[in-house]
Amino acid sequence: MKRTVARKEPAWLVEINAVLADAVVDMDPSHWVYGYVRISRDEKDRAEGVQLQAKNEVAYAARTGLALARILCDNDLSGADADRPALREGLALVASGPSKIILARDVARLTRDYDLGNELMKLGRDKGVRYVFMKDSEYDLATGAGRKNFMVKVAEAAEYRETNTENLLDRMSEEAAKGVMQGGSRRFGYGKVVGTHPITGEDILDRYALRAEEVAVLHEGRDRTINGESQTTIITDWNKRGITTSKGGQWRVGKLADQLLLEAYVAYDLGEHADVNGQRCECLNNPEGNGIRVHERTGTRHRAQWPAVFTRAEHDAMRVALSAHRRAKDPDRPRQRNGEYELTGLVECGGVWPEGSERAGRKCGNWMVGAMLQRKRKDDTINVQRRYVCRAKDATKVVCGCGKVFRDAGAVEMYVAQQVIAAHENPQILARLDRGNDNAERIAQLQQRIETAAGNLDAETDRRTEVLSGARDQDDLRVLERTIAGLKKTLKDLRGEQDSLRGAQALAALADIGSTPGELRKAWDTKGSRWRHEATARLIEKVVIKPARVYAAKWVDQNGKTWRFDNSSVEIIWREL
Repeated sequence: MKRTVARKEPAWLVEINAVLADAVVDMDPSHWVYGYVRISRDEKDRAEGVQLQAKNEVAYAARTGLALARILCDNDLSGADADRPALREGLALVASGPSKIILARDVARLTRDYDLGNELMKLGRDKGVRYVFMKDSEYDLATGAGRKNFMVKVAEAAEYRETNTENLLDRMSEEAAKGVMQGGSRRFGYGKVVGTHPITGEDILDRYALRAEEVAVLHEGRDRTINGESQTTIITDWNKRGITTSKGGQWRVGKLADQLLLEAYVAYDLGEHADVNGQRCECLNNPEGNGIRVHERTGTRHRAQWPAVFTRAEHDAMRVALSAHRRAKDPDRPRQRNGEYELTGLVECGGVWPEGSERAGRKCGNWMVGAMLQRKRKDDTINVQRRYVCRAKDATKVVCGCGKVFRDAGAVEMYVAQQVIAAHENPQILARLDRGNDNAERIAQLQQRIETAAGNLDAETDRRTEVLSGARDQDDLRVLERTIAGLKKTLKDLRGEQDSLRGAQALAALADIGSTPGELRKAWDTKGSRWRHEATARLIEKVVIKPARVYAAKWVDQNGKTWRFDNSSVEIIWREL
């Protein structure tokens, strides 16, 4: 059984309807008239347009002697929408009740849609419903000529809407090609205060100028994200410090990622391109170093009129870092999280399965994970040791490893860090790594091919729509379907290659800090665990920890600290560059 939910009318309309109801209480309900008011867009949310229409309807009814009993209102709803709540309620009243008259300003208030217009016409023909208009003629829907004239008026209203929509889309495309900022609320990082309104006292903003304090926040988010901090850690800190969004709200997980990865912040790096007429795009006249204006409807990108905040390499590095927190590429490999164990997902057990197990004598090969070991000293103090351990069972109590190998985390991380830093300072290895940074030109070429393919796909999709609507020959449908499928596959392949190149370039940027001796060593202590993990994974496939008698072993690191650690039991498997 369908339950009807009562609509809540605004206070101004409740007041008007109360007066109207008192005026018709003694009249025959068959003489009642239901008014209808509507406006498509109410950007200020003040309902001024519909209130004016209601006031005019009350005056019109009083002047012409109509028994206006109630006014129904759909504010901020398009005339092309057939499911407007107030209109549906009014049509139900005149279709089933004694009253058969609806009063509106003109036909366009009731509908700008062919199907809904046909429905209104049938109600007049079959149910005797009349539509009275203040700014239009009344149509006798009981006659063929009246129905024809009514539907012509509906067609004119629909055409007006479609023409306005086309003009709006053309204007939006033109503004995008100029790099104009989209409307809506202020974008975080922009909207510098340049003055005060003399009457309202509100701030006057330059939407294209940077807000230094918010740009500093974006740069902080960039650095902390690339250094491996999670969104939760960052937003908790920002909300605690009173840093709000552009609307004054608190930061949320997901909101932060969406904000940092906006292409609008990225310096335009897509090179020369032409507009729809084949001429050099007007956006290229904007200063170099500006951001990117994305035209969502066409998928095209233009050089914006506002300055950029991030480079492309920084943008891609943030995307890779955020993706690393969202999902693991290898579901069996432990995920490195922002925490105490930077080699998680890189350390493998080199022990063997014990006697009596199903795989006795075979290599374990289980991934080792971080764990804390607490020991009570003789003086009753607690010693806490960070370790990498091979777990015998996973979280579901299923046997997964030998459970016999463990090693001090600090010693392993220091030993591996020294080897990685030495490798990064090797000129030959640096030369190989730098090749991963030469993808910008290829990425730009792929972007141009993607935009071309996307444009062709839109065109073929439009032709397919024409076939399905009967405007073209049905024999073309099979060819169009194959063409569309081919273009979709091409787009998928191009975007896959582009993502791969950007991912490689971004990973390189995470650890790319130059070849000056001591530079990487200095940065290693200031960066987060995610950054150190990526810098290590850039060169190392995995670190194999073998069983050892660590209590009798000693190893001195580069800082002169002595560890109870057998470095000969650690095997580093390097990547092939």
